[in-house]
Amino acid sequence: MHKHVFRGFAVMGSLVMAWVGGIPLGAQVSGEIPFRKHVLDLGSNETCAVADLNADGRLDIVSGENWYEAPSWRKHRFRSFPTINNYIDNFSDLPLDVDGDGRIDLISVSYMSRKMTWFHNPGKPGGDWPEAVIDSGAPVEFALLVDIDNDGRASELLPQFGGAENGTAWYEVIGKPGSHSWVKHQVAEKSFGHGIGAGDVDGDGRNDILTPKGWLKAPEDPRIGAWEYRAEYDTEERAGFLYVHDVNADGINDIVTSMAHDYGIFWLEQASSKSAAQRWTKHLIDDAWSQAHAMTMVDLTGDGHPELVSGKRLFAHNGHDKGGREVLGLYWYEQTPPETGSWVRHIIHYGGRVGAGMQIPVVDLDGDGDRDVVVAGKGGVFLFENLSSDQQKSPERR
Repeated sequence: MHKHVFRGFAVMGSLVMAWVGGIPLGAQVSGEIPFRKHVLDLGSNETCAVADLNADGRLDIVSGENWYEAPSWRKHRFRSFPTINNYIDNFSDLPLDVDGDGRIDLISVSYMSRKMTWFHNPGKPGGDWPEAVIDSGAPVEFALLVDIDNDGRASELLPQFGGAENGTAWYEVIGKPGSHSWVKHQVAEKSFGHGIGAGDVDGDGRNDILTPKGWLKAPEDPRIGAWEYRAEYDTEERAGFLYVHDVNADGINDIVTSMAHDYGIFWLEQASSKSAAQRWTKHLIDDAWSQAHAMTMVDLTGDGHPELVSGKRLFAHNGHDKGGREVLGLYWYEQTPPETGSWVRHIIHYGGRVGAGMQIPVVDLDGDGDRDVVVAGKGGVFLFENLSSDQQKSPERR
């Protein structure tokens, strides 16, 4: 793999490109993380997820119609989706033991087929997994598993419905093994556009729902209470995933998000002492590339602070978006120093077929103590093995 040393940092709300000598005084910049690229599949996909599907103690990878068995990544076809207008009609894969039988199932959402379904893991190889409908009638651009009931588990389904008339809702599965059902909880009569997320915006200990046009304050009981809509900010364009994170460590939670079909990754700074109309200030992280549809916030360096992992989605709208035909890239961003508004961009991969589609799992796949990155898109499915732990070993153990 090529080693990249080109970096950038955010100053006064814009990303200024610089070599190492231009890093602000006092900033501690991490070195480039060494990654080894593994090509799992060159077929067109949009999603990828990680879970132990065959209960062998190893994390497997799922993308589209196939899952890839660790550690050899042997491909198993286990379901089928239609391809419509150059998209495989599968826009999120979310691992969850839906029926409580101890096996990890998969929740999937579609836009063109207008449904959310789950695929039952039969626990034996071969054949298609049985599919069951969770809900139908509305196009779903993507969905997340989040902790809406504040029990410490991200097991509630939060879809981003297309069309304002389809509302905003979350879903939970209730019941016991062999007897379960999905329950829909409507929180608003309309949806608020492209983008969704969940997190504790106001610091009251309850996870709220984030939209691109404001946030919905969670009631004490998220199942029966009224969710209060607060139109305090506007991302102005179609957002991607929305994360709650105290970026500047002032004790007040902020929001990190991206433009899914345009240029720009940014964060919204919250200042509680100001009025609602002045509470949020937008700060640019990077606008050098477009279509950062998916992102993940995770501690990639092991320093106790979350980094941001994102990448350019290949032909999110068949190449018609701003910058849609420009070079693909996969990146991670760190704050320098941590808990400030300055960000450094690091390159995982640049050029070729590798981009980031609708999901970016960042987990320790091989159990060596560092986190690996999986991406899928119309260019294929790729695993980037983090080699940090290998470099730390003594030469005789390599």
